[in-house]
Amino acid sequence: MRSTCAYLSVVFFLAAVRVSAQTQVIKTAIDIINSYTNMRYLQSEHQKSPFTDDWSTINYKATASYNRQRDSLELFNYYDTRGYQSVYNGNLMMTLDIRKKTYRTTAGKSNGMYYTPYYWARFMKEMLALPVTQVKIMSDTVIAKTPCLHIARVLANTPGDRSITDIYLDKKTYLPVLVKQLLQGHMGKGNLVDDKVTTMITESRYTNYKIDFKGLDITAFTIPVNFSAEKKAALLPAGTKAPDWTLKSLTDATVSAGNLKGKVILLDFSFNECAACMLSIPTLNKLHEKYKDDNVAIVTINTSNTKESVARFVKKNNIHYPILLKGSGVSRSFSVSAYPTFILINKQGNIAASFEGTSKSLENELIAGIDKLK
Repeated sequence: MRSTCAYLSVVFFLAAVRVSAQTQVIKTAIDIINSYTNMRYLQSEHQKSPFTDDWSTINYKATASYNRQRDSLELFNYYDTRGYQSVYNGNLMMTLDIRKKTYRTTAGKSNGMYYTPYYWARFMKEMLALPVTQVKIMSDTVIAKTPCLHIARVLANTPGDRSITDIYLDKKTYLPVLVKQLLQGHMGKGNLVDDKVTTMITESRYTNYKIDFKGLDITAFTIPVNFSAEKKAALLPAGTKAPDWTLKSLTDATVSAGNLKGKVILLDFSFNECAACMLSIPTLNKLHEKYKDDNVAIVTINTSNTKESVARFVKKNNIHYPILLKGSGVSRSFSVSAYPTFILINKQGNIAASFEGTSKSLENELIAGIDKLK
C-alpha cells in the first residue's frame, strides 16, 4: 500500500512539474513578444474555404507597436494585396479602399486585429487560464528552416466539433513563424444554424521581421488627400424599373432580364465565401422546388468567384437553382452592398421588394412576396 501511495505521489509530482514548465514557457513567450516596442513584418494568410474546399491567399505588409504599460496595441498599419489598408491608432480603426479612394472609421479598442504577433501574445495569456488538458507544449519542430517551439490549444477535438490552434514560435525571438487554426462545427448566424458540419482551416505565416526600429510613422492615421468617406448605397426602391442585365450560366447559356420577362423573378446576390449566403441555400432550394412549374424564376448572381469554383460550390452544397457568373457589375447596378441580398421583381420588370441578409423568417417572407406577385 505504501509503495502504491509513493508511486502516485511521484506521478502527481512529475505532472505538476510538467505543468509548471509548460506555464513558464508560455509566460516567457508572452513577456518577450510584449517586450518589443514595435515591429514590421510580412504576413501571408492562407485559408481553406469551408464551402468549396478552395484555398485563397492574402498577403500583408504590416507595422505594429505595443504599449506595455497599458497592455494594449497602440498602432498597426496593414497593406494587403487586394488594395486595402487598415490603420489603428489605439482608439480608432480606419480602413482605406485604395482603388476607390474611400475610407471608413470604427471607434473602439482593438488588441489584436489581423492577428498581429501581439494578438498571439494575448491569445497565449488567455491560454494560461485554461485547463491543462486544453493546452500542450508539443515537440520542437522546424518551419521554413527556423527551429520552432510548438504550442497547441485544443478546445474541442471530436468528429464534427473541433477547435485547434497550433502556434509555432521562433526559438530565438519567440515571434510567431506559423499559426494554424482548425475550426469544425455547425455554422450559424443569429437564430439560424446550418445542419451541415463545415470545416475551415487558416494558416498565417510571418516573415521578414524588423524589431524595435526607429521612425514609426504615427501620422499614418491621417486621412489621405482625395479620399472621401465610404457611403453605403441605398438599394433601389420598390417601384423602380429593374436594370437590364445579361450573364452566363455554368453551362455557358446566356440568361438575361429579357429572357425572364413576364415572370416573377427572385434575384439572390451572393459569393462563395459568404457564410450568411450559405445559410440561405436550403431556403432557395425549397423555393426553386416549390415554384419550378410556375411562372417564377429563382436565380443566384455570383459576384466574384470563378466558374470552376462556383461549379465545385454547386456540387458540394447540392444546389438545384441556377447560378449566374461574373455578376459584380449587375450587383452595382442594383446598388447591392450587403450579402446576401434578395430582390423580387414583378412580371412588369419593376422591383417589388428587397431583403438584406438571411434569417429564419426569410423563407416565409419570400413566399409571401412571390405569391403576391403571381
